[in-house]
Amino acid sequence: MGTLNILTSPGFLVSMGAIFAVTVGALLLTQYLGRRHDRRSGRGTELNGPAATTTKPGVTFADLAGMDEAIAEVRELGDYLADSHRYKRLGAELPTGILLHGPPGCGKTLLARALAGETGVPFYYISAASFVERYVGVGAARVRELFVKAREKPSILFIDELDAIGRHRHGDVGGGREFDNTLNQLLVELDGAGTSSGTLVIAATNRPEMIDPALLRPGRFDRRVLIDLPGPRARQEILALHASRRRFSKRVDWAAVANDTAGCSAADLANLVNEASLLAARHHREMIGPEDVDEAGARLHTGTGAAQSMEEDERQLIAYHEAGHALLCLLLRGVKPPPRISIYSRGNDTERSIWSIAEGRSVLTKRELQAQMILLLGGRAAEMNVFGEPTTRSEDDLRHAGTLARRMVEQWAMIARPGQAGTGLDTLAQQVASGLGGTSVDPIGNLLNRAEQAARVILDDHAEELDLIAEALYDRETLTAAQLESLVPGQPSRREPVAPRRLSALPLEVASSAG
Repeated sequence: MGTLNILTSPGFLVSMGAIFAVTVGALLLTQYLGRRHDRRSGRGTELNGPAATTTKPGVTFADLAGMDEAIAEVRELGDYLADSHRYKRLGAELPTGILLHGPPGCGKTLLARALAGETGVPFYYISAASFVERYVGVGAARVRELFVKAREKPSILFIDELDAIGRHRHGDVGGGREFDNTLNQLLVELDGAGTSSGTLVIAATNRPEMIDPALLRPGRFDRRVLIDLPGPRARQEILALHASRRRFSKRVDWAAVANDTAGCSAADLANLVNEASLLAARHHREMIGPEDVDEAGARLHTGTGAAQSMEEDERQLIAYHEAGHALLCLLLRGVKPPPRISIYSRGNDTERSIWSIAEGRSVLTKRELQAQMILLLGGRAAEMNVFGEPTTRSEDDLRHAGTLARRMVEQWAMIARPGQAGTGLDTLAQQVASGLGGTSVDPIGNLLNRAEQAARVILDDHAEELDLIAEALYDRETLTAAQLESLVPGQPSRREPVAPRRLSALPLEVASSAG
């Protein structure tokens, strides 16, 4: 009876009512704030639809350069959208989707816009990240609404950064429910995109290896088009296209600029042309000259940081380090000097070392890769020869050389037996540390150790040239490739292959630890 009296007392009922009201109010407030945040971020709720941009691009294939192969792949699709009856008479069907993949800044989005501009159909652009929501079902609803809108008439639907919603699905149950719903809805819509509506779906990603296999099967993304980094000829075309819209001097040699910008994307080249224009305007010039292009190229390769102040000892040490690399560029066959060499580091942190074998080679021999390692360790070798100890300047060189040695052993089986490729050795840091100056029998360490010894012998045989280049770097701070070659006599045709006088005592062939 006492418990019943408590439960039926007016005070208890009032307390429970207050608790219930507060709980409901908190839930309603949370939902209100969430919707308000979505409206402010421009993403909307399920009822507002996806944040897709609908335009008729003014870009055509004439506005593109250096993408002839990619344009040829998609040109016929534009013809289909413009004159579908010609294809339908022969039973040809429009591919459901095209996946554009490749490094960033190579023109994937621009190619899709140009295709829409050629055909004159509406162009729907949306980032895959805008489908990702914290409310279950919202992302799937946005996918449905986007495809319903795109199917109203022939159009191109471009989904950027597809890996944001198209990643591999895993077997775990928790945490990915909304992600799975959105991806499943995208798969269903791709199955229904079909040819009846004339909707072409184009997606772009920088990481195709992360895309779920269900998205890549025929009937969804039927074609994959690689938009890779441009080669020398493509770079020259891209530079000439951007330069045609500005007042450049005829003294600018775009072929030479293209050769000096190996590994640059189309966006990098556009930035180079714009930087040259800004530099010319800063100096109140009427025309953009070669000196502006050279400085813009230096900014592209090494950043825009100001020259650091350094002590004379440090300046001399760095000059010899860079001179070691530079001299080996002139002595080893198959190695091209970089456009410029400087004792200053302006914050460049790229995956590609400037001391790399020239581009355009898809197949390299074992001897060429060993010469590459000798070049990478040339700065460290110069430090050891002149000062008797290494410095921290070699950090990036060791990283690139260690990666190359590891691939030679584990991926290409150039040192160990073929059956040992991909067996997985110790960590790269341990191999580099044990190989340089140690007695490890590990093939990766032996490769690095031999390469350093070979670099030291070559630089010792050409000590006078090393001093000459180091002094020039110490005084001028920066040397161009032409200035570097003028310092060392001898034509490129008379360069030594890999082995100078005493290198025969240090054979480049490295015995496998497996015998």
